[in-house]
Amino acid sequence: MGRAGWTAAAAILILALSTRNSLIFTMALILGLLGLVVWLWSRYSLSEVTYRRRFDVDHVFFGERTDLHLEVTNAKPLPLAWLRCEDDIPVALDLEPEERARHYLPTRRVLVNLFSLGIYQRVIRRYTVTGTQRGAWRFGPVQLICGDIFGFRSQFLEDPATSLLLVYPRMYTLPELGLEARHPFGDHESRNRLIEDPLRLSGVREYLPGDNFRYIHWKATARRQELQTKLFEPSASRPLAIFVNIRTFQHRFEGVDPALREFAISVGASIARWAQMQGEEFGVFANSMMYAGRRVRVLPGAHPRQLTSVLEALAYCVGVPHTTIERVLQQEADHLRIGTSIVLVSATLSDNLRRVLIDLQRRGFAVTLLGIGGLTLERAIPGVAYQKLSEQALSDLTVENDTD
Repeated sequence: MGRAGWTAAAAILILALSTRNSLIFTMALILGLLGLVVWLWSRYSLSEVTYRRRFDVDHVFFGERTDLHLEVTNAKPLPLAWLRCEDDIPVALDLEPEERARHYLPTRRVLVNLFSLGIYQRVIRRYTVTGTQRGAWRFGPVQLICGDIFGFRSQFLEDPATSLLLVYPRMYTLPELGLEARHPFGDHESRNRLIEDPLRLSGVREYLPGDNFRYIHWKATARRQELQTKLFEPSASRPLAIFVNIRTFQHRFEGVDPALREFAISVGASIARWAQMQGEEFGVFANSMMYAGRRVRVLPGAHPRQLTSVLEALAYCVGVPHTTIERVLQQEADHLRIGTSIVLVSATLSDNLRRVLIDLQRRGFAVTLLGIGGLTLERAIPGVAYQKLSEQALSDLTVENDTD
């Protein structure tokens, strides 16, 4: 009840007192009590009301399901006749039961729930979310709307808290991609079949022009007063560095093909899973950002959680390239061991990228180019293996909307 209502109640009360009419006085009293109830409801209806969102599992594989629990609590001695919760959710994920309203953004929807809560009551509702598209999906914020039982006034409150659901990329077996299960990248001819393992130091020697500057042994250099470089024991294992090119067209102004981009990410994830099953060191890189200015970059390693780190990085990967894959290859090559197997997944091949791949091969890396989409190799790249991936896996992949 607004200012007009209070003015009317005061006028009726003055009239009742002046005329000493008990009926009018009763009406004024009822109107005043009604106004007091409306004021209390509008002022305190959303106080001590909490809205909590919880997933059974906040990271799922492509196609898996998880339960979303929405918990609303009224922790005060004032009941709520009605409470409307409008939760901001992504449109790309399947939700059961379907209770969504339209949103002003095409990639978002509103999940609407109506509650009636008694004093100190908690209500939990459960939904099933299916990971139908890779990404880091944000749920929230939520807007709470509540009013009195008479519908005179409503109160609004926005809870900015959000929840994140990670959906890992879809993964294929290597035969599904058209690659051999035992030797998917062929047998590379390398100048050094055994590569040096920087974790196994065997000694030092005098520094020679062309030696990696990162391997200078500074303590030995200070002791002998001349540059000394580290010597490592040879290792037959060859780390695997997977590079994913997010750019799907030759020119930036052509945009991005979402299905082809997602397929490239899925190929990278599939190769990483294969490498873990083989017990190999592996890492992943992409010319795309994750969050807070961080690029998709997981250095090769054999940690038990290495595959999880790779899948999380690819789940966070945004759909727009921030730089060229050539620059990423050149930057990361300085941090990789000589002899590392470099596998590039790309739908494009520029002249500059061809030169970078040839340079990497000359530096001692084993380089493989996996072509997707319409990429065809008009002429062979010296020393670089090339394989065209199966189009069947790409045709089975559908993408409706971009990641948040």
